[in-house]
Amino acid sequence: MKLRAFLLLLGFFGLACWAGAEGNSTPAPSKFASEVAQFASLPAPPPGGVLLVGSSIFKRWTNAVQDLAPLPVTNRAFGGSQTSHQLMFFDQVVPPCQPGLIVWYCGSNDIKGKKGAAGILSRTEEWISQVKKMNPATGVLLVSVMGSPQKRRDGQLEAVDEVNRGYAELSRKRTGIFYVDVNPVLQTPVGDSRNELYVEDGLHLNVEGYHELTSVLKPAIEKHWKKKPIL
Repeated sequence: MKLRAFLLLLGFFGLACWAGAEGNSTPAPSKFASEVAQFASLPAPPPGGVLLVGSSIFKRWTNAVQDLAPLPVTNRAFGGSQTSHQLMFFDQVVPPCQPGLIVWYCGSNDIKGKKGAAGILSRTEEWISQVKKMNPATGVLLVSVMGSPQKRRDGQLEAVDEVNRGYAELSRKRTGIFYVDVNPVLQTPVGDSRNELYVEDGLHLNVEGYHELTSVLKPAIEKHWKKKPIL
């Protein structure tokens, strides 16, 4: 009996490990469910605006609306999220805002969690397909994953570059999908991280870092967002 109990426990542990593997696109929602649920209590933005989605780089951008003004920006990012979570909560995050352009920053946490670039790109493309199914006219601006000091420290720059090449390729092969590389303003001329743009964790931007991000991202949004005519 003891051996049987041990084998059952071992099998359960193996199943739990498999459920958290790279191929699983349905992680337990409890970590983000309450945060996402709060979006429903916020005022719905006017249709056709600009929607920021993704992880903590956008979540922590508390001045995004002011920095990107007069663009009609709504921020619905939730910190710590991966591409699988954006898929999971798509219906709660995107359709209620009826955006004209969605700005995506996601994939960094996948890389930090040692998820492969192929899976990240596959889930991103699946998410894009959901956007186009919702409204074929809605554009998506993919923002490059930042080669932050944390990514350099953990030896993950190769994965960052692979994901960013994939994002650029998606923008070339799909209509209404665009790509912007924000890394040049976050790096030195020789390609090193500008550490002074990051907070202590080496992953998230400080105020000056967001200023540099805005300098590249705002013109890209202005280029790809199509203002609806007043009827």
